[in-house]
Amino acid sequence: MRVLITGATGFIGGRICKALISKGVEVNYLTRSLSDEKLIGAKGFLWDPYKEQIDLTSLEGVEVIIHLAGSSIADSWSTKGKQLIMDSRVIPTAFLVQTLKNNTHEVKRVIGASAIGIYSDINEIQSEDNFTKANNFLGKVVQQWEDGNNAFKELGLMVSLIRIGLVLDMQECALATMVKPVKLWLGAPIGTGKQYYSWIHIKDLVRLFVYVLEHNLEGIYNAVAPEPLTNREFTKILGQALKRPIWMPAIPEGVIRLALGEKAILVTEGQRVDSSKIRKEGFEFDFNTLKVALDDFVLCS
Repeated sequence: MRVLITGATGFIGGRICKALISKGVEVNYLTRSLSDEKLIGAKGFLWDPYKEQIDLTSLEGVEVIIHLAGSSIADSWSTKGKQLIMDSRVIPTAFLVQTLKNNTHEVKRVIGASAIGIYSDINEIQSEDNFTKANNFLGKVVQQWEDGNNAFKELGLMVSLIRIGLVLDMQECALATMVKPVKLWLGAPIGTGKQYYSWIHIKDLVRLFVYVLEHNLEGIYNAVAPEPLTNREFTKILGQALKRPIWMPAIPEGVIRLALGEKAILVTEGQRVDSSKIRKEGFEFDFNTLKVALDDFVLCS
């Protein structure tokens, strides 16, 4: 099998590339610069979706596209920054749809990244088919992102969407930032501390993408561990893993908003998300609890 990956040089994409290559899958990837980090064992091809340019040889023999392109939501939330976050998801997706529509290819499936930011900040558990949509910037981004990916269905392709939760990795993503104050004995809950964090270990996330590919799964799947936790619970367990007491009072939401502006919702709000759908398909999480996930990082550090 040959797979084409967008966003392959990113935090998640690079790991998925390596996992597929280790399983004998042929991997092509699209990049805006071949001077970027080379992925050993994969073939890089140039594209620039903003200029509607692509090396069509990248599609030769490809059966599946894993579409991960999109800038980090942790980037600037200025007016210009928010537009870049939206455009980085919508424009490449629309360009891929048009490319497949206008050219001969063998692609049968698209596995696209999405996010649990589509779910609102409520205490009720939310699933792929039963949820309240978030009426904020994140919710709008994810909705347009998914609408763009669903356009592949109009070409007769099978579409799978992976709604990714809070990804845990000690070197990158949110956890790396959360660890710093705790190590300095300054860990504290944020806001009410009641907002839910639905998280997933990076290793399980990579395995989940590969599982959806190998088992030919179609539809939307939540990529979150079975144990969503409130911010207060999450912070307490993080402190225990790092052998640091969480003794400071909660940081008021107002202080967070003053420091981060609208982007404060990334930490002051959350989503309580269910992952039973992918588990019913036979996927088993290696890191079911936050303690087990954090122990893995601490032992490997």
